[in-house]
Amino acid sequence: MSRFKFSTTDKGKCDVTITLFTKDNSILAQRNSTFDVKPTVKELKAEYKQYKPDAKLMRISTMPSGMVKTYKL
Repeated sequence: MSRFKFSTTDKGKCDVTITLFTKDNSILAQRNSTFDVKPTVKELKAEYKQYKPDAKLMRISTMPSGMVKTYKL
């Protein structure tokens, strides 16, 4: 199992897209954020905890690294 790595641009920015899915794999919400520091997966999960009753999966994708990983909520 590989680690989820956040990488930053030359200016230190990290673009993160969070997509939340229901149990039927329908998109519930999608948010794009730009961070000045690398966020942790734990911080991102805590931020979107309010959607947990309806959301079952959370997909995190980052740029410029291009990493994508799906987590159960």
